[in-house]
Amino acid sequence: MFAALSHLALPMFLLPSLAQAQASSRLALEAVHDVRIRIDARDCGAAVERLKAGMKSGYPEVALLAGSMYEHGICVKPNWDNAVTFYVQAHQGGLKEAAERLAAGYADPARGPDAAAALWWSLRDRGGARTQACAVSEAAQQDPDRFVAELKAWDPAKLAICNYIVGVISTVSAEVKYPRLAQAWSMHGEVTLRFLPALPRIELKTGETGAYQLYGWIDGDAVRDREAAPVKRGFETALREVANRALRRYPQPAGIPDNAEVAVRYVFDLQ
Repeated sequence: MFAALSHLALPMFLLPSLAQAQASSRLALEAVHDVRIRIDARDCGAAVERLKAGMKSGYPEVALLAGSMYEHGICVKPNWDNAVTFYVQAHQGGLKEAAERLAAGYADPARGPDAAAALWWSLRDRGGARTQACAVSEAAQQDPDRFVAELKAWDPAKLAICNYIVGVISTVSAEVKYPRLAQAWSMHGEVTLRFLPALPRIELKTGETGAYQLYGWIDGDAVRDREAAPVKRGFETALREVANRALRRYPQPAGIPDNAEVAVRYVFDLQ
């Protein structure tokens, strides 16, 4: 449960190549694109070579892609420790979404889970707990030793519930933010996800106003908005698939309060 404590201290230092990198966003995205088109072409040798070239340039976006490749075994042998190294580099390079990848990975039962590391990294992206029930003191949020000490005082059932919440939401958030799901579907504006972990269900609201019309996912079933525009439907279908994967990835623990709820708001600007 607390096996990855050494990784909690990683943000306390910077890797010089990434900390000093000042490459433009355009060049970084071009480097990522070069790797991706070779992956899509099933040319793993060329993809890895382009990945290495991008890493030498110090692009945090490439480090984030490298982490994903090692986590999921894309053109490289799966290796979570390598994935962690690259995700941390990306985070130190200014990509907060890398923290979502780390939180989701550490929460995964396939890797323990390590709830302490999962909750720690979930705080790096948003600056606060997903839900007040999983909050720690302000002092503990920046002190790994104090953070772990507080979590060790929690009831194991509470720790399991918080790990579950962090895992599901971080998995969804990581895929919404990267690889730019909204941009792929030309989505612009605000999207709010609401997670009801006791059911479990994820609901979606688009726009600044309006209701959570739909879009509850339970065991892979969804209530669809038949009047939605094709682009909106495409985005929602992709998001439903992400949500279903997240709910399948983490077994639901017992004891979740019926009124438990977590909401996450995203704002997409394509300009």
